[in-house]
Formats: sequence, structure tokens, C-alpha cells
Amino acid sequence: MERSAFSESIGEGTLPELWQRRTCLSHDEMVSIYTLVHHALMSYHPFELQALSEDKEELISQFICCKVLRLETIRSHGERFPLHSAPSSGRAVCAYFRRYLIDCLRSASHQRNVSFDDRNQTIEFDQPTVLDGDPVESVLLEHGLDEVTVRNAAAQFIAELDEADALLLAGSLGWLSDEKGGLSEIAERYGIASYHYRARKLGLTLKKGSVATDFAHTRIGQWIEHTLGIEIAAENRMAILMVLGVLAEQSRRPD
Repeated sequence: MERSAFSESIGEGTLPELWQRRTCLSHDEMVSIYTLVHHALMSYHPFELQALSEDKEELISQFICCKVLRLETIRSHGERFPLHSAPSSGRAVCAYFRRYLIDCLRSASHQRNVSFDDRNQTIEFDQPTVLDGDPVESVLLEHGLDEVTVRNAAAQFIAELDEADALLLAGSLGWLSDEKGGLSEIAERYGIASYHYRARKLGLTLKKGSVATDFAHTRIGQWIEHTLGIEIAAENRMAILMVLGVLAEQSRRPD
């Protein structure tokens, strides 16, 4: 069985210890922490990746250089960060990375090309549209919404799902989405019968050749159109992606 990168030492220390000194590492230690973080993120596929123009490998490299190694900051000899802030598991690293992706979504430099479907069709947005204030709020405001309203509506939507559908949603967008094996593994683990039918009815999967109106007839599509008032249409791709991102955030592991 392959050992987790977080259960072994690489170079001169483990990830938490290296994280504490991450702005003043030796070359070998920088390679070690890069390897540890990169390993943790390779099997992680958060929904926010679909809304960014850069590919995953590029975003991982940016995250490690800017947020982990902090190469753009002034480096201080002997600087140490609190141990409690250091991730000690792959899941914690993924959470840090996802927050970085959300920050990228809020940055105008990442808002110009957004892919919405499997055919990688893109939609161009005028730069002034996303530079006026928070781009997330700006997009939602066009539909008379704000992030708090969408978040509350998403929480209510999830609360109304039965246990099986909630688990499938978590496996597609939420806290179970980084598990190996996808929805089939989750269905087997939790004994969910007819998971293909359930996933399509929810709108988590669509048949090959499906179009926007097919998604609009799913449970998630109807929620977006009828509850939030966002028409399922190509010109609303950005708003739909933002809403699905919020829905993903609300699908969290139960306490």
C-alpha cells in the first residue's frame, strides 16, 4: 500500500515543521515542501477549477510559490509561523488551496474566460464589468442577489435533500468530492441504490449530448431558476458557476 506523503519525513523535516520556516528554507527543504504539497493536491478537483482559465498544474504552482513558499514576500532570516497554522494532513492542504482558488475567482485577472461545459466553450466578459467592486457580488447583483442570500438558499436546498441525495451532492461538489472512485464508490460505501438515476435527477450528471434546457429540468437547475431567479442560459454562465460554488461550500461534512 502506498504511504501518504504526510506520514513520512522528506528532506530535513515533515510538512508542519517545514511550513513553520517556509520563507527561510534551504533549497532541499523547498523541494521537499513543494513535493509534499503537490502530492496532496494532485488528486483534488474542487469545482472552482472549472471557472478559472489556468490549468490545474499552473494554479498549483502559483499556490505553492505565492502562498506556501511566499516567494513574492520579503524573506526574513529565521522567520517562523505558528505551528497551529500549519496543515498536518492532505485534507488541510486542500482546504488552503481551495481558499486560494476562491481568491482567484475574486481577482479580475481570472475573470475573463470561463468554461461552463464539457466542450470547453468560453465566454468573454468585458473587463470593466468585473473590475467594479467584488466580482462575485457584481455578478450576483445583476440577478438581484448577494452572496449571503445565495448561501442561505443553498443551505436550505441541501437541508431539504434526503440523505442519499445529500451524499451524492457531497460526492460531486462538496466534502466528499476529493474521494477516489467518484460517485460509484460513494454509492457503494453508503449503500445508495440507483445512484445514476438520482445523480441525473439532481443535475450532478447529464447524458451525453444534453443541452442547457436538460439541466434546467433537474432539481438543481430548477432551484437555480425558480428559487434564485437565474435563467439557465449561456449568458448566465458566470452567475451559475458562482452559485454552484456556493452550493459546494455549503455541502460540508456533518458535525
